Amino acid sequence: MSIINGKAYDWGDVNIAIPGLSLEVQEISYDDELEKEVVYGKGLRPRGFGEGNYKSEGKLSLLRDDYDDLIAYCKAQGVGLYKLVIPKIVISYADGNSRTRTDVLNTVTFTKASHKNAQGDKSLKVDLDFIIVNGIDRDGVKPV
Repeated sequence: MSIINGKAYDWGDVNIAIPGLSLEVQEISYDDELEKEVVYGKGLRPRGFGEGNYKSEGKLSLLRDDYDDLIAYCKAQGVGLYKLVIPKIVISYADGNSRTRTDVLNTVTFTKASHKNAQGDKSLKVDLDFIIVNGIDRDGVKPV
């Protein structure tokens, strides 16, 4: 949670836009990383570092009726859930008086759907794992 001008960003300040879909996402999490490791030469100390692959992935949580809408969308597009490619998911958040911050998840495709229901649940949720093929832009800045 970020604090700007004394007000903390909260879930009510987050808007998620998926082109062509109208879903109310319960939760979204995403991360990225660049593999790095030290490189050794003569002696015991590293002489530098090398970089490997960049990777980004995440998870969406939806209510079951929104998941059903997503499946209906896939059916209308003629693709299965795991063949669906979303060009971008835009997450924007802001306090009313500050500028809007935007993260763009570029080229998203789902890899796993998890359903869990238990006695006493007040709602049914579905978790969808995804990979972000073309990375995350944060306020227009690419990480690599």
